[in-house]
Amino acid sequence: MEIQRNKKKPRKGAAMVAVVEAEGASQDKGDLPLSPGVMDEASRVLGNYDLLKEILLSLGLHIPLVHGTLVCKRWLHIIANPEFLGRFGKLHLPRLLASYVSTMSGCHMLVPSQGLPTEFVSILSRAKDYFSDLEKNWCSDDFDVLDWCNGQVLISVENSIMDFQHRLAICTPLNPTKDFTFIPHRQLDVPQGYIKMDIYDFFYEKDGAWSYNHISTMIDLPSRWLQRKNSGLLIDTKFYMLGPSKYILGLDLVSMSLFIIDLPNGLEHSNPEMLQLSQEEDSKLYIFHLNGLKLHIWFHDINNTGNTSNWVLIDTISFLEVFGHIANPSWDSEVDIKIARGGNSGDFIYLHVDDDVYLVHIKKRMVEKVFDNGKVFRVHPFMMAWPPTFTKKIMMGNILK
Repeated sequence: MEIQRNKKKPRKGAAMVAVVEAEGASQDKGDLPLSPGVMDEASRVLGNYDLLKEILLSLGLHIPLVHGTLVCKRWLHIIANPEFLGRFGKLHLPRLLASYVSTMSGCHMLVPSQGLPTEFVSILSRAKDYFSDLEKNWCSDDFDVLDWCNGQVLISVENSIMDFQHRLAICTPLNPTKDFTFIPHRQLDVPQGYIKMDIYDFFYEKDGAWSYNHISTMIDLPSRWLQRKNSGLLIDTKFYMLGPSKYILGLDLVSMSLFIIDLPNGLEHSNPEMLQLSQEEDSKLYIFHLNGLKLHIWFHDINNTGNTSNWVLIDTISFLEVFGHIANPSWDSEVDIKIARGGNSGDFIYLHVDDDVYLVHIKKRMVEKVFDNGKVFRVHPFMMAWPPTFTKKIMMGNILK
């Protein structure tokens, strides 16, 4: 998003209207003459640092907040503060803008969420154009979206230039001028006595270069774990993976040690499409458990390391009630429901219902159809990126006094 500051100085006896010129949003410049009494009252309110913060926190949308940084350096200094951004993010969770669907036939599409404010139209339009160009450039090659997090997309590509080897890369649909960032490829030989070895690589980017995390010793796991290798979840410095039995396997990336977390109430899972891990910013590990026509949502405080089974059931949903008129009377005995993808914060979940994909908003108890009459291979939530990125000097408060 390109933004410009209106540098025109206000004349005496008048208050300037804050002007924001952004891609996809513009507003006419103009002065609104106000009486001295009104200006004095406004100055007392906006001149109060604590009161101004509370006013900015009350903004319901993230885009107007970012636009507010253009008013003056003082506003920019308040909004760019990491503590303020953290409070705002908890009060106003980032919106689900769209769902990215990949089908078995190789079709890819970005499906906008229902009821989005007009402020997000230009964002979705830009993302659609980006993926359209991406698919054209890789039309004769293997291209697949693997994951989507905070505006960055992890993709897998394969072409003749790379000797037809799969490579992982990160792209940014909201910043189309930025090139792919390819993740280093590492090939390890399978040790003697093993017929197959699965490797989980953990990389971190520093000063524009990728670095390896240190490597653990080889760990022998039951062969059935390989069936759940795509169910891993990274929270801070710990990696969680669902196994085939009654617990979650965890790997501490700092100590490179393993630990286990028991599933709630003796819960067992043999079908990988009935259980899904999810996460929240305040160190909560969520589990979605699909049990017939009901969905149970549990969370676990991963900061409480002394207790490996402190699960709390926070919600139970009856699909017959939530789906309402969409539900078919035959669902009781015939419907095939599977978890397609869990959302952040336990707020939404994607479900396969026969050949259709539905998005279920858990807190709102609302349902919307994402895709119908087709075999969906993957579905990813396209969330609004948060927090916004400012320059390092602004974030540290070095230039704004």
